[in-house]
Amino acid sequence: MNLEEIKRVVDRFAEDVSPGLIACDLFDKDGFSIYGINSNQDMCSIFSHITNMIHRSLENTSFPRMEYYTIFAEENRMVLIVDLGNGYLFGALIDSEKAKPGLVFSVALPKLMGDLKKLLS
Repeated sequence: MNLEEIKRVVDRFAEDVSPGLIACDLFDKDGFSIYGINSNQDMCSIFSHITNMIHRSLENTSFPRMEYYTIFAEENRMVLIVDLGNGYLFGALIDSEKAKPGLVFSVALPKLMGDLKKLLS
């Protein structure tokens, strides 16, 4: 794993959603942060657990594998959790007034997912 390249990709995501990014982390399936901006280890652990529960719940259904999910919360907060495969997740807390969801989903997220998946495969 090339940590410098991971930092470059995550930092570019932060720039793409600036000034709306509050925090983000790349973390493993056990919830341990690998790199983040305003990291929150508790949130990595919680969302790792939630994501694992969702995957286990969907295992025996015909529902396709989930790549990411979003939670819209109070105070214009948006939580974005991305399952990158190979046991890695990316999570971000974004102010959706400062970083419009359309920009996040059509520009920043596809670049982030593509680059991190290549680096982590």
